[in-house]
Amino acid sequence: MKYIIFGAGNIGIEALELLGQNQVSFFIDNDIDKEGSIIKNKEVYSFENGVLKKNNEIILVAVSELYEKQIIDQLKKNKIYTYRTYSEVKIEYTKNKIMTRPNYIDIYQKAIKWIKDNSVKDEGIINNSKLRMSYPEVTGYFIPTLIKWGYRDLATEYAKWLCSIQNEDGSWYDTLNQNPYIFDSAQILKGLISVRDIYPQQQDIDSVILKGCNWILSCMTAEGRLVTPTEEAWGKMCTELIHTYCISPLKDAAKLYNNETFDNAAKRILNYYKKVYFCDIINFNMLSHFYAYVIEAMIDMGEIELAEQAMKKIANIQKTSGAVPAYKDVDWVCSTGLFQLAICWFRLGDYERGNKAFEYACKLQNGDGGWFGSYVSEDNSTEKNTYFPDAEISWASKYFLDALYYKNICQFELQSDSFLESISNEDGRYVAIKNEISKEKKKCIILDAGCGKGRYVKKLIKELPQNKYYATDISKKVMSFFDDYSNVEKKQGVLTSLPYEDNKFDFVFSCEALEHAVDIDSAIREMARVTNDKGKIIIVDKNKDMYGYFDIESWEQWFDKDELKKIMLRYCSEVKCVENISYDNHEGNGLFCLWVGKVKEK
Repeated sequence: MKYIIFGAGNIGIEALELLGQNQVSFFIDNDIDKEGSIIKNKEVYSFENGVLKKNNEIILVAVSELYEKQIIDQLKKNKIYTYRTYSEVKIEYTKNKIMTRPNYIDIYQKAIKWIKDNSVKDEGIINNSKLRMSYPEVTGYFIPTLIKWGYRDLATEYAKWLCSIQNEDGSWYDTLNQNPYIFDSAQILKGLISVRDIYPQQQDIDSVILKGCNWILSCMTAEGRLVTPTEEAWGKMCTELIHTYCISPLKDAAKLYNNETFDNAAKRILNYYKKVYFCDIINFNMLSHFYAYVIEAMIDMGEIELAEQAMKKIANIQKTSGAVPAYKDVDWVCSTGLFQLAICWFRLGDYERGNKAFEYACKLQNGDGGWFGSYVSEDNSTEKNTYFPDAEISWASKYFLDALYYKNICQFELQSDSFLESISNEDGRYVAIKNEISKEKKKCIILDAGCGKGRYVKKLIKELPQNKYYATDISKKVMSFFDDYSNVEKKQGVLTSLPYEDNKFDFVFSCEALEHAVDIDSAIREMARVTNDKGKIIIVDKNKDMYGYFDIESWEQWFDKDELKKIMLRYCSEVKCVENISYDNHEGNGLFCLWVGKVKEK
């Protein structure tokens, strides 16, 4: 099928770029001054001359909405009926692109299923698919990840088991219950500190955390070196430099308990390893998985320039495909190392390199949702990979989830300049939210979940000032755009992990944020958790039937009206859906829907 593009302006050029040179014969335009000019290697003709040259092509009307009807009337008046509009064709092309690309949401869902399937009841996550015993270390640092994605119950279950197996001296043993490791114990402390505020016996977990921190300090020399009781499991893959990844839980515990001893110890440990291992920090000389521990530790401790210096050298060996070798002198890749290096790039603001590594690692996912420890290179398939080459490792799934989390933050912050700061009083999305809140005559406590630059909550404060407003977003940078609104409390958070206690709000609303949440059930569950009994969840978002109207990000999803209602009914006693919500200057055209759910009594 070939086209003649009617409209030699910016929209016409956009249409040519979408269709490709081979699909377009030439342009026609009503501006006679354009006749004879060449645009992107295509000649421009007047309407009269272009019609004479027409063979079997379809005329594509590629002008603004203001002139579209006028052009169509012109075609019909001249008995030309084989035409289409660029808006129609663009929707078709975009929808086809969306529907035929890899199902990225499926990658997440399979990973979550793998984690659930490989968690030992009342214990933790397995070590790997060939050693199906709970792994204390990985179980520990899985906990903050599970909380971020809304799996609070599983995180708490993990924590209870870890508290129950702590040794009398404050340490924890390895999977086979043979040796204590500083590294393992520190990762467990990360998890326990992150779950403390939701743990049912807070006094008990405090005792466990303090005991664990004191054991780590008992293994520290006066100069700050951490001397682990054994290095048996390390082999040649790493050095004690990985102990830098043990510093952040000490810092966190120092802040949590106002403990100056922990804080001073963390500083001494950092200074020791920076001084003694500086060259090893900035030069890639161990398995990528362990090296990424070191770089993320530098980021955790605010050593950004050092981390950037190291990652620039990694960038020099990253392939066009996104792959980074497991060691500096091999071609095969370490799955979890790729995810961890992606995290480092995302946290340093280098979205392009981080995303290349992340997407490469995602493609390695096995059919059951897990990842082997390593994979052969696409460039050297005869080379032998040696890091868990045929066993699925639990920590790969943990770092996949963390990489996806930091990818979302990095992407949102890079896009922040394009986010709108205001909304019209007449916009149907705002009106729908305001009307639902206005039905409640008492003073309400309201959360804008996924607030962006606060354009909804700022408007509500002016029109319904009697209420108390809160706002949360994945990006602190984005929320800074309404720092001058002191009458709204802002906290960083995501829809799957809202930073508020149970039953706090009368209304939780979310507009065009759920589409970015990835785990929709988890997000709705979280919104229901922080909403009080019979309070309401209000969702305004895009209709899956309109796929193609805009292009969307690979991890974005729009919603089937009934499917989202079904998910909400797991946590709500009743849900209504209103279609054709107007937006911007558009009448309702099916793009936006409103879902309102009354939360079940808990």
